[in-house]
Amino acid sequence: MNHPVRETAEFILPGHPDKLCDAVVDSIVDAVRRGDPEGQCGLEAACVFDRILLTGRIAAHREVLDTIDIDALARAAYASAGYGVDAAGHAWGPLPQNLRIDTAFCWGAFEEGERELRHLSDDQAICIGYANNQANNQAETDHLPPAHWLARRIGRELHRLRREQGAGQVGPDAKVVVRIERQGWKWQPMHVSISLNHHEKSDWILLRQLAEEAVETACISKRLPDLVLNGAGMFVSGGPNGDNGLSGKKLVVDAYGPTVPIGGGAWSGKDFRKVDRIGGMLARELALAAVGESGAGEALVTLEYIPGCDAPVHVGVLLDGRPTALDSIPVTLSIPRDNLGAWHRYVAADVPLVELARWGHQQKGMPWENLPKTNR
Repeated sequence: MNHPVRETAEFILPGHPDKLCDAVVDSIVDAVRRGDPEGQCGLEAACVFDRILLTGRIAAHREVLDTIDIDALARAAYASAGYGVDAAGHAWGPLPQNLRIDTAFCWGAFEEGERELRHLSDDQAICIGYANNQANNQAETDHLPPAHWLARRIGRELHRLRREQGAGQVGPDAKVVVRIERQGWKWQPMHVSISLNHHEKSDWILLRQLAEEAVETACISKRLPDLVLNGAGMFVSGGPNGDNGLSGKKLVVDAYGPTVPIGGGAWSGKDFRKVDRIGGMLARELALAAVGESGAGEALVTLEYIPGCDAPVHVGVLLDGRPTALDSIPVTLSIPRDNLGAWHRYVAADVPLVELARWGHQQKGMPWENLPKTNR
């Protein structure tokens, strides 16, 4: 008999300083990718108050580099996250036009022969992919751990409601913590904590209404959990005015939540030739294929990359916690595992990378989210 277990997960909205940094670097990666799909980006960002520092490597065709306006991309990422003057005329700072943007880039065209070696890993990486089984009714959570899926869904609803009803009242920054109880594959929400950024004269009744609506919409068909709103009291100093931010800091939020191990490499700020990013997506694609073909409850795929390799040097698979040879799952054999093959399939993903940074890479329609047809 399965005993109930409690699982937790968190999510943060686009106005959180860490997510601001992820969005800024991914907007730059996107600009390079669309001009030169083979371009190289390995970027990081740090922000506090009205300052942001951008560092790293950018290499691409010279004519592409000449078109990239770093300042404009950074300001646009802040504005699309909700910073600036909203529809009610309230200014949520830092204002994008007032940003002080410092850069320390290794910026320029590829060195002779460098582009031809980009199919080889330039670093080591351990990449984790996870999926649970649609046959066990997990399609409702996009094959993600339920707590992680629910926290993300509540976050999206909060973002929507702020945009539609929160002008002049709700700021861009917010955080969500979810606790569920799971017995086998049946689960119910138990508790939700939401922290909403606001100003000193915001309508607390409206804040509560928006929080309740977000939870009710996300938990439709489920028992409503207990809800705590702004448990620490006032949250008037939000975003970079309340805390510093770093890109690549919310790795657990970006991946599968705290119930699944992470490899340790960030996805945002890196082009699709970087094995941290393509490896993370390949591991997810293989996990989806493995769990769909085998009928197991869940799959965990681990890929190991070492410097100079042109494909993972080791692939580990756990199906329901049991080691399994991936090649024994026929459908996975049709998925190219080499770096170049993965890059060809992933680099053309027709979605702004900023959206993946904010809402997760595991979104329907992405090339790594395909469920191959099986004989089951």
